[in-house]
Amino acid sequence: MRFLGKFILWLGGIIAVLIGLAYLTGNSHIVGGLRFTYLIGRTAPEIDDRDFFPYSTINTATPQPWPVHTSNGKVALAAADEQKLKDLFSVGFVVIKNDSLLYENYWNGWNKDSVSNSFSVAKSYVSLLTGITMQEGKLDNVFRKVGEFLPEFDDAECKKKIDLRNVLTMSTGLDWSESGANPFSDNARGYYGDYVRELSLGQPCRDEPGTKFDYISGSTQVMAEVLEKIHGQPLDKLVQEKIWAPLGAEHTAYWGQDTEGGDFKAFCCLYATARDFARIGQLYLDSGMWRGTRILPVEYWEASITPADVEDVHGPNKRYGYFWWLAEVDGKPIYYCRGFHGQYVVVIPHERTVMVRTGMKREEVNKEGHPTDVFEWIRIARSIAAQAH
Repeated sequence: MRFLGKFILWLGGIIAVLIGLAYLTGNSHIVGGLRFTYLIGRTAPEIDDRDFFPYSTINTATPQPWPVHTSNGKVALAAADEQKLKDLFSVGFVVIKNDSLLYENYWNGWNKDSVSNSFSVAKSYVSLLTGITMQEGKLDNVFRKVGEFLPEFDDAECKKKIDLRNVLTMSTGLDWSESGANPFSDNARGYYGDYVRELSLGQPCRDEPGTKFDYISGSTQVMAEVLEKIHGQPLDKLVQEKIWAPLGAEHTAYWGQDTEGGDFKAFCCLYATARDFARIGQLYLDSGMWRGTRILPVEYWEASITPADVEDVHGPNKRYGYFWWLAEVDGKPIYYCRGFHGQYVVVIPHERTVMVRTGMKREEVNKEGHPTDVFEWIRIARSIAAQAH
């Protein structure tokens, strides 16, 4: 017993020293990271971690339930396809066909009212807010310099060159370390830390802006700060007033913050239901219109789903617009939002179909830069949609 007591004291002392070192070296986020991962049996952020962090509530206004497709209840998910969905720990799968709810299914205790972390799907909502800001006439073009809105970008020669289009197309040239595994990365600091604004606005320059596609979450954080400055409102209020209410969301949503009443983690942390995530897909399927009302300028909508004119790893960029991923199916364009664990909102324009998949795991990206599983979910959604009459 005496030995056990000494061991416990020794271990406690070591832990205290490590915690102290984390704070002294500017890595206090690691304490939160360990607390909400390894110490509770996890290895990474998960879709159900909302209550681990401060968050703000995004309320509904006048819900607009999805019209029910005439083939709802008559289409079926093949057993082999359901197994594929289960193998990657899917929790929700929704198919919207011709503006109506055709199919939905849930697993692992989730249901139509369950909210999950969207991770980087949230980035596409920041793009949407940017377009809405232009529709309202509060932003005239995306070639305005970031420094016009944020003084932090007007104090260094390299940052003075960065414009909003560079931010939206992930071509700022800023040196943000994008990693979901490295505990010392800027992603980890932003997710588990309590200084996301300072982190994103204080990034040093690495490359000439507007030349290379370099996916960094800090870009979305910068764009959100600009939007808050333009509107004089925080991100949650903007989303509630300009997205959740106009699009008739049915369920309360939530957006994570770095501290209680602090800054919003704009690059990652919108929690909502699969049905409500489908609304951004439907809006984009309808060219920025929602049930007869224009939400986005058509020029912005088109630009946001057009490959940005920058260089990618293997040549000219073909896979990214304004916080939207771009690909092809059967030689025809699709566009989609995507998140860390395989959260997807996919728009298939030529088949008038929107697909949402939420889950806990995704596969690695292929040589074109797209996770291989997203094409499986697209295939499954199309096979369900093809059954509709």
